[in-house]
Amino acid sequence: MNKRTIYTLPKDTDLTGTILAQLIEAHKADKATFATLESYVDDDPKINRTLPNDLLTINNFAQYIVDVNVGYLLGNPVDYKADKKQNIEPIMDNFKTQSISELDNDLGEDLSMFGQAFENVFVDETSTVLSAKLSPYNTIVAYDDTFKHNKMYAIYYAQLVDDKGKDIADSYTLTIWTPNQTLYRVLNKQELAIDPDNADTSHFYGEVPVIHYMNNKRLKGDYEPVISLIDAYNILQSDRVIDREKLVDAILAFYGGKLTEEDRQAIKDNRVVGLPSDAKAEYIVKTINEADTDVLRKVIASDIHKFSKTPDFTDDKFGNNPSGVSLKYKILSLEWNAKKKERQFSAGLLDRFRLYSKMMTTMSKINGQPQVEIVFTRSLPKNDFETSQMITNLEGMVSDETLIGQLSFVNDASAEADKAAKQKEANLANSNFASGNFSSTKSVDTGVTG
Repeated sequence: MNKRTIYTLPKDTDLTGTILAQLIEAHKADKATFATLESYVDDDPKINRTLPNDLLTINNFAQYIVDVNVGYLLGNPVDYKADKKQNIEPIMDNFKTQSISELDNDLGEDLSMFGQAFENVFVDETSTVLSAKLSPYNTIVAYDDTFKHNKMYAIYYAQLVDDKGKDIADSYTLTIWTPNQTLYRVLNKQELAIDPDNADTSHFYGEVPVIHYMNNKRLKGDYEPVISLIDAYNILQSDRVIDREKLVDAILAFYGGKLTEEDRQAIKDNRVVGLPSDAKAEYIVKTINEADTDVLRKVIASDIHKFSKTPDFTDDKFGNNPSGVSLKYKILSLEWNAKKKERQFSAGLLDRFRLYSKMMTTMSKINGQPQVEIVFTRSLPKNDFETSQMITNLEGMVSDETLIGQLSFVNDASAEADKAAKQKEANLANSNFASGNFSSTKSVDTGVTG
């Protein structure tokens, strides 16, 4: 796999046909890597089998690693917390309308497979702010070479084809986002021209409206470090199947006798043959030590889980209803990795929220740019009985809202705390009324004057 880094240009560089052609040429190495990585999820890993039998049994560890990592981080929708004085409801309503959590999941899968993901924030013809995922195969984000690495341009390129549908070499249609404009160009080798079918437009973000999500600093996918182990596992399993197939076609050797053509046919038809008293027959087969092979299989599988930091949830150690603390220790590596992914993903989500805030402020739908906190909730089985015991022990030491928020079946801790307080007041009033222990503020005229 090639080493991937962010694309940088000298500050204030203008995009010319030459620079664009160089960026696209450099990006082709990334595209080749992406294709290889995706092949492992698509049950078509690019493993060169040199044996006469090219059988390859696929054990899709890549898909498992993607599903576990994305599900653990984004199985529950991301939440946005802001001060009650700040009005973020228009943005949150927008997110709900376009099912932004589905987009988050798609971005998470790109991150897990390719190590990076891209999102474009735009305004449609109804003046609605929307988001769209961009393919890593076709998207380049260029940063300046200062220590801040400010985003300069985002480029989405598509191959030009002729009338017969064949690719035109080194020719592309380009969408280029700058901090103030969206430009449409056609690149032919190193010659840059205006796209006659699309007019340039201005936007009001004041920054490049393409978000570059990174899985980690090295831009690596979750199963990329264990590709060689996945290959070894698939080859080992394939060889076991091939060996079993060879047993069916094993050579039958005869000693001390000869077979006529009729004898050979009798073996095929009736599975029996007569032999002289001093003759014998046996199959020539390779001795297979299944025990040693299975030990090797288990070791490779264990290494895949260990080095990808993805637990094997089918393992017996996850059975018997383990406690919350016990479960956390068993998935500690997954949690550490998720924390790193969370920090990277949060940075992109904050960029998204800022872009939405800027545009909706311009449209007078909100005032100013609210400050929000991104909250991830792990998608794990919850032991609410154990949690309830903790809540009882901490009552009076921690706020009711914080304690109630620990319960898995409560979505809005603040609203639930308010409802609980009101219900407590109502229950107390009903109890006092039933026992006759109540007071009235109504004054009584006794007829006595001072």
